[in-house]
Amino acid sequence: MININVIPARNLQKSYKSIIEEVKANKKAVVLTTNNQPQAAIISLEDLEKLQQTKAQQGTTEILDFVEEHKEELKGLPANLREIADDILYGKVND
Repeated sequence: MININVIPARNLQKSYKSIIEEVKANKKAVVLTTNNQPQAAIISLEDLEKLQQTKAQQGTTEILDFVEEHKEELKGLPANLREIADDILYGKVND
């Protein structure tokens, strides 16, 4: 289970240094609330990097799953698809 502290957002203004130090030192996320409703979170940079890596890996997995599911359809694409896309996006380039 993830280690989380929940505090009112107004405490951030009063105690931001100690809150940030706690997050950095203990890798313990802080969820900020207003009217007892979660609004935002503070996490360590290490945890942010892990989240970004996980998101990137999930994106790659989704692409691979898509390719696997549509393999036969993708075989019908022209071999020079990159050139065609570049022509459409950037205008035809004369060699």
